[in-house]
Amino acid sequence: MDGFEVSPVEGLRSPVVVLAFTGWSDTGTVTTDVARHLIETTKAERFINVDPEEYFVFTETRPEVRLVEGGLREITWPTNEAWASRLAGAPHDLVTVTGTEPNLRWEPFAARFSSAIAALEPSLVCTLVARPAATPHTRPIPVSGSAADAALARRFGLGPSRYQGPTGIIGVLHDSMRKHGLPLVSVAASVPHYLSVDENPPATLALLRALQPMMEYAPPLGDLERECEAFLERVEEASSGDDQIVQYVRALEEQYQEGDVPIIEPDAELSADDVLRDVEDLLRGDGS
Repeated sequence: MDGFEVSPVEGLRSPVVVLAFTGWSDTGTVTTDVARHLIETTKAERFINVDPEEYFVFTETRPEVRLVEGGLREITWPTNEAWASRLAGAPHDLVTVTGTEPNLRWEPFAARFSSAIAALEPSLVCTLVARPAATPHTRPIPVSGSAADAALARRFGLGPSRYQGPTGIIGVLHDSMRKHGLPLVSVAASVPHYLSVDENPPATLALLRALQPMMEYAPPLGDLERECEAFLERVEEASSGDDQIVQYVRALEEQYQEGDVPIIEPDAELSADDVLRDVEDLLRGDGS
């Protein structure tokens, strides 16, 4: 038993596969918010469900208790799933893979998922990443992409991947799918590092828009644009009264004009760690 429950899914048309997981590659739940948006707006049907008992240490990734109707308590376990969407009028259907980065058995987990996805004969597999960066919330979210295949890189205007170092389950899945010969690209959003909160609608929207030419489909945005406006208004309200935060954001803006993802070396009088704590306190309503 590998914990995978896979239901038959027939007739998908050269699907585009999008992968997003919480954990190492998902700052501010940006990528998994993209996945949830795609699942909800395309009437997706789940066809893979993974038993969490096989892949999690529950003292490290704990289930959550939630109150439901009538005051009853309900346990929510970490999930890993794949959803299929049939996109009328688009040249490809869509498969969305999303879940919680597991604690255990990454290699068999990735191998089983990769085999199930390869059987669908996808036209493209896109892994999503959101990473903290020294970029200001007052500028568009930088989005970059990479592909090892030169033809794919030219087709979508991507560069080669130059990253070396630790990786998460997305990196392991990417490598496992490469061994199946699947066409792979990666798209990354650079999220302002000082906004350490569990959402970032502008980054979610930026990734969705970057995916559109790859999916050849424009998903409905719903309330996402309004949520972006409300989020940025909240950030401005929280930060505008603090001179240290204003100075730090201004420094990031100046660097942003010179490069895609700026790096700031904070000096002794302007500590990025102090700014980060101040912004977190303000956004959570703890500031004065």
